[in-house]
Amino acid sequence: MSGSDVDPRWEPASRRLPEGQFEIGKDGAGLLVVGFDGSGPSRNALAYAAGLARRDDAVLLIAFVEALNTATLWFFAGAPIVPDSAADLTEDLRDELRGCGVPWQFVSVRGDAARELEALADTYMADAIVVGRSRSSWRGSVAAKLAKRARRTVLVVP
Repeated sequence: MSGSDVDPRWEPASRRLPEGQFEIGKDGAGLLVVGFDGSGPSRNALAYAAGLARRDDAVLLIAFVEALNTATLWFFAGAPIVPDSAADLTEDLRDELRGCGVPWQFVSVRGDAARELEALADTYMADAIVVGRSRSSWRGSVAAKLAKRARRTVLVVP
């Protein structure tokens, strides 16, 4: 799935320098991974990341991470039917980012949110991960987990 301002064949890493090359003195980010689940804090993170991307001429990789423990509906033959939460968010994203002038792509993955966001950032060589402040739970918040283990900048937006 991709945003309305983006060619569907666009790859987030395409705006990066070829492997083995680097740029000295570049100010700002080139690619930001944004955790988005439709909640208020994730919308704040998206707005902040979009503004930062616009100012830095950067790209957004917006990720919805569905937890592995999300309830699934089971078909009578035994095949799981997973509610398509990610598809529901696509229209929201188009509305949120309409007219902002920032290239973006939306991906949906399943797993632990902190690990999946970090894995996406590693895969696409992102400069930072942007997440909204989450309520602390007995397992700990995504922002706290990322702050402890991420190998890149983590921006937590209230």
